[in-house]
Amino acid sequence: MNVLDVTEKETIVGLLRLGWSARQIERETGHRHETIARYGRDAGVVPAKSRTSGKVPTDSGATVESKSRAESEVPADPKSRSRCETHRTFIGAEIAKGRNATAIYQDLVEHHGYEGAYDAVKRFVRKLSPPSQKVSCRFETLPGQEAQVDYGEGARTRDPKTGTYRKPRLFVMTLGYSRHAFRKVVWKSSKETWCKLHEEAFAYFGGVPATIRLDNLKEGVLEPDVYDPQLNPLYTSMLKHYGIVALPCRPYAPDLKGKVESAVGHTQSTALKGRTFENIDEQNAQLLHWNERWAATRIHGTTKRQVREMFDEERPMLATLPPTRFEYFRDGERRVHFDGHVEVDGAYYSVPPRYAGCKVVVHIGRLWLRILDAQTQQLIREHAITGKGKRRTIADDLPKQAPPKVEKLVERIAQMGSACGIFARAVENESGVLAARTLFGLLDLIRRHGIDAVERACSVAIPAGVWRLRFLRALLAQQSPASLTSEHHIIPAIDTYAKHFATRTQGDLCFDN
Repeated sequence: MNVLDVTEKETIVGLLRLGWSARQIERETGHRHETIARYGRDAGVVPAKSRTSGKVPTDSGATVESKSRAESEVPADPKSRSRCETHRTFIGAEIAKGRNATAIYQDLVEHHGYEGAYDAVKRFVRKLSPPSQKVSCRFETLPGQEAQVDYGEGARTRDPKTGTYRKPRLFVMTLGYSRHAFRKVVWKSSKETWCKLHEEAFAYFGGVPATIRLDNLKEGVLEPDVYDPQLNPLYTSMLKHYGIVALPCRPYAPDLKGKVESAVGHTQSTALKGRTFENIDEQNAQLLHWNERWAATRIHGTTKRQVREMFDEERPMLATLPPTRFEYFRDGERRVHFDGHVEVDGAYYSVPPRYAGCKVVVHIGRLWLRILDAQTQQLIREHAITGKGKRRTIADDLPKQAPPKVEKLVERIAQMGSACGIFARAVENESGVLAARTLFGLLDLIRRHGIDAVERACSVAIPAGVWRLRFLRALLAQQSPASLTSEHHIIPAIDTYAKHFATRTQGDLCFDN
């Protein structure tokens, strides 16, 4: 029996006289409602409970008589009947509309003159509301078919940077069939950390499942969507390397990965509850020991079988690990310059000219760089990493209007004539990259005067050692022009022009006469 001091007794009796219920006083003072009722009865504020004999009378008449006598002797308790009883019809109708206790209480006060407490309305609503229990479907998977991943909170651990204790992040991957799990804590999560934890789990299991079911955290899912979630590119590439399909849960439906949710809770309440660690390695060592010694050897409550025994059945069904681990990269967006290149870390990499001015996605590895179409995510170009200020250019990426290189011009001219080729090579040796304009001029002379005439001019310039285009022009101007022909299939005969001239001038002569 709880014995209270005088002050506590007076507080309880005073609140009862103010009309407070025993439940209200219990929440306010922390004393049990049985103790509150006992002190209320002793003070005469709460009526005493009726006491009846435990014997059951056999005579029905005596029963009715004793019942009527008891009702007449025991005074009715006005507080035993809820104040909401008179509003039962209204409250029931509002519950049918789906309204909550708060809204019903507010309407009762404003429109129905209710003067009771909100707690009474809440209890009455709970009594009238039909029991609602959520029915969940249990998902069972075949061996090696699915794993589930999630983050939780680890135990308190000393932070090496600040020296204070705080909780790291607890990563758990659970195999859907056997419930065997991989557990590890990390101080900070990122896209790369999230992927590397997956790889450690695969190595721990000795294989990979066909699918991964995960929540919509940013490390795995950039934009949650019921029908078309957008996965993180790095996470997608890592899973593709291992041949795994990601299955993000629907938004606000974490119960679809109940196995890992249960594993996180089991780890926190059993392996880590009440523990404190001086460093994160100590906590990971404890998790590994506990997982092998206790978690893997337990009889699972749902399957009624040992976890390790079921894992021995599941291990052969896991896909084989690839020979190499995934190569990590940074990802980002770049806009293609109008020269057909994107800038990454101070270096320039070419893309097809049609992407000029558009945004593209870049994946930056340690030795390579991949450029992807921003809309389709298809690979456009792959380059080897180069240094700052340098360029990686593919010939097919050069626009058509780009001038050809000097070497190409020299080869083209040399194929037309040997003397012209010697002249072109001499110009290249003398002027280097600036020889392009002179070589274009040489091609123009060949077009206007013909290759034979230019060959003769170059034959004169070579012994003289003069590599100027104006010298060739002067030689070509001194050469006799080609004789004119008087007949051609598109030119009428000369007599036609004579007759036409005579006809036009005859009228003028007649007019003058």
